[in-house]
Amino acid sequence: MERDFLGFINDNHLFGPTDRVLLAVSGGLDSMVMTELVHRIGQPFAIAHVNFGLRGEESNADARFVQNKAEQYGVPFHLTQVDTKAVAEERGISIQMAARELRYAWFRQLLSENNYACVATAHHLNDVLETVLLNFTRGTGIAGLHGIAVNQNQVVRPLLFASRDQLVAYYEANKLTHREDSSNPEDKYARNRIRHHVVPVLTELNPALWQTFPRTVDRLRAAETLLRTELERSWQEISEPWGEQTLLRSDKLLSLSELPFRLSEWLKPFGFMVDQVEQMTNALTQSVGQQFLSPTHRIIHERNGLVLEPLRLAPDYEIRLTDWPSAAINVTGHFALAVQLIDKPDNIPTNPAVACLDADKLTFPITIRPWRQGDRFRPLGLNGHKLVSDLLNDLKLSRSERERTAVLLSGDSIAWVIGRRIDHRFRITPTTQRVCQLTLLNRL
Repeated sequence: MERDFLGFINDNHLFGPTDRVLLAVSGGLDSMVMTELVHRIGQPFAIAHVNFGLRGEESNADARFVQNKAEQYGVPFHLTQVDTKAVAEERGISIQMAARELRYAWFRQLLSENNYACVATAHHLNDVLETVLLNFTRGTGIAGLHGIAVNQNQVVRPLLFASRDQLVAYYEANKLTHREDSSNPEDKYARNRIRHHVVPVLTELNPALWQTFPRTVDRLRAAETLLRTELERSWQEISEPWGEQTLLRSDKLLSLSELPFRLSEWLKPFGFMVDQVEQMTNALTQSVGQQFLSPTHRIIHERNGLVLEPLRLAPDYEIRLTDWPSAAINVTGHFALAVQLIDKPDNIPTNPAVACLDADKLTFPITIRPWRQGDRFRPLGLNGHKLVSDLLNDLKLSRSERERTAVLLSGDSIAWVIGRRIDHRFRITPTTQRVCQLTLLNRL
């Protein structure tokens, strides 16, 4: 067993012979076998134990047992005690999830404070099979079907080469001792039900399960690697970054095979659900304007594709000026305006980012704010008034561009839809003496 153990560590580059490894030891059979194996190969190590406080005196006895073992091995011992139930209630999560989060957060702290190379847990092949079956019943991608990672974020699993029966055989041959969790025989948890009732049936159907299953897991991991490579390649092909936004071009999306699956994998990190992805796929062949929200992002169906952007609150600001400032007007997080009072220019700029207004027709206070539904102004060259919303629609602006549009008001009248169009009433005329030139420094 020691030879197989060391071979698995070396084959998977889990840690070097002089690295100090932190062992996560519960006191159960699996973790005691791992501790003995690490000791036998001469690896420098320390032991960490979490008392979750879930089984009263039994939990305290587990902690004392593990501490005594650390003293027998002559290695450093780390202990923490947490109120798992209270944390689970506070965070609104299951006790198992709270225990996992508390455990790994403490391990990360120990790694940082003590310069350990990694933390090793005692997961083995049976744990991998149970995890795969659990993930399968809950619905999962291909990553969920290869179970537990061998090496991930400084967490290593050096027993993943062995089945539970192999660990028991080693335990008995070396006359080791352990603490038995009284909840293990219970069927209260889904994992225990799979362990007690499903896995025995699978091993009966295939007596060579523990020889064939690792090969299946290896193939699934290889398939996932190929899949991730293809997903990254096609993402680069169909996406066009633009500031905080990313455009997923509809023409290129519709040319891809298995589009719902690709979209689901691409958008999973942004919090979008599978049913939303199905709606997005359907939206690509329908009229524009639909939007889809996740807790952190949104996707808008625009004319040229799906626009992905961080979820922001609607702009809410109002700047009131009683005089023209000497420096640029900064609307923090949105844009800035440079202000110049000049003589009437020979040529009026045609750039929509520059507005030349008759300074003597502007009255204070000058207000800068987001446009609102119902806002009206008189566009340059027109006799009648027009809704700002109609102007933005005529310009074929995307939803996010419309939302970021602001207006500059003279008193109660809109003088400029910033970056879009000035109001006819504030234009430069032959009688204009002074010009207020406003320049949008950051495009909306």
